Amino acid sequence: MRNHIWLMFALLCSALQAQPLPSVTSGRIERLADFASRYVDARHVDVWLPEGYTPAQRYQVLYMHDGQMLFDAATTWNKQAWGIDRTVSRLVQEGRIAPTIVVGIWNNGKFRYSEYFPQKHLQFLPVSVQSALTQAAMEGTARADNY
Repeated sequence: MRNHIWLMFALLCSALQAQPLPSVTSGRIERLADFASRYVDARHVDVWLPEGYTPAQRYQVLYMHDGQMLFDAATTWNKQAWGIDRTVSRLVQEGRIAPTIVVGIWNNGKFRYSEYFPQKHLQFLPVSVQSALTQAAMEGTARADNY
């Protein structure tokens, strides 16, 4: 009985940590879970393939930051999404852009600001501001050049 309780607890914890794939209005999402890099922490990468996607066709590719915010408000921390799947689909249908694949690179949460803040611009800030910014908002280290 005790083993069953531990197994159920482990499964519950696993289910709570798993992030569901976002729902999209057209096309489909493929996730590269915990995509590893030698420069930054591993993170998910969600790839949106447009409706009718075929590997035989060439596509434009749009790379976007904050990948967890791009598609489905039900899966975002603030219940808002950018709706990039709807926008790209509409622009393709209107003939304004060519068929496009969207690559959504997730931020890792804790280091988001330190990875996105332009690292070279820190040198133009007063030293006291540099110090305060790197300690308070960047978890002690600017990481943008790694990202």
